[in-house]
Amino acid sequence: MSVKKMTDGSGRWYASFYYRDAFGAVHRKKKEGFARQSDAKKYEDAYAKQHGGSCNMTFRSMYELYLASCETRLKEATIIKKRHIFRDKILPTFGDIPVGSITPLMIHQWQNQMMRQNFSSTYLRTINNDLAALFAFAERYYGLSLNPCRKEPRMGKRDAKVMQFWTLEQYRKVIAGVDDPELRMIYEILFWTGMRRGECLALTVSDIDLDRKTVSITKTLDRRHGLDVVTSPKTENSNRTVTLPGPLCDGLRAYIEGLYKPSQKDKLFHRSPGFVSAAIKRYAARAQTPAIRVHDLRHSHASMLIEMGCSPLLIAERLGHDSVDTTLRIYSHLYPNKQADVAAQLSALT
Repeated sequence: MSVKKMTDGSGRWYASFYYRDAFGAVHRKKKEGFARQSDAKKYEDAYAKQHGGSCNMTFRSMYELYLASCETRLKEATIIKKRHIFRDKILPTFGDIPVGSITPLMIHQWQNQMMRQNFSSTYLRTINNDLAALFAFAERYYGLSLNPCRKEPRMGKRDAKVMQFWTLEQYRKVIAGVDDPELRMIYEILFWTGMRRGECLALTVSDIDLDRKTVSITKTLDRRHGLDVVTSPKTENSNRTVTLPGPLCDGLRAYIEGLYKPSQKDKLFHRSPGFVSAAIKRYAARAQTPAIRVHDLRHSHASMLIEMGCSPLLIAERLGHDSVDTTLRIYSHLYPNKQADVAAQLSALT
């Protein structure tokens, strides 16, 4: 049994074969409906290689295995982004090449192709990281002897060269012109707490404790195919409780009291992420202030805390970073140079 023509008179072909899996067990597989004999043979060959634990399979087959593994470990939003990157940026180049035949030179030439396009340095790094993750997967689980990504430096940069944020004066100038009560409350929360946009839009009445002046962040909202989807936060450390300044508590109390008979489970906000992001640019233009992204309100909060002299540990906890290292990596350039202060203190001891 292998490839044969179907007996239903359709003229199509089927593949029926045995293959050995990565544990050495033998299985039978059958698939019907191929238009050509060559298509059935190609399927048989690809399937056997993909499920036999060998790096002779095509890059596309390895990608399918890699993505299936990711789906049990990563959030759905992350999987969707990976699918788009592989579909548009990686598979067109490497899809039909056997994984074990891809060389560092091929990676180098692909990088050059990507860098000729108008992508940001951080997006280039994201694309490169996804490719490198697949080869690491092949190396770890399918015995890839030569990982071509290890021979070629990664393109792009991990963080943007210039971080955008508003000073307190700039923020006050913009927020003074926000005439939509719901948007105003959203921007106030983002600026004074540093939470992410999705975390803010997922807030319910029960998350706000006005007596203790805290907000509990336990979920995030994402927009997929026109629908709002609420999931767990970005990382484990993103589950946190953040203290609120008094004026923000007063604003939240007035906002909640203005809602129509809200229950504890009711969402505070009903604007889409895209609408919130687009509106802030309009208000910035109206205030004649440089436009920033909604996410940059988070950076604005962090820069304000740094200027106040808050420690990296406190900022990491407030922003929900995985570690202090993450905070320092993102915001180290905003910390003032203390060398002169150190020298002055040492001089006083001599």
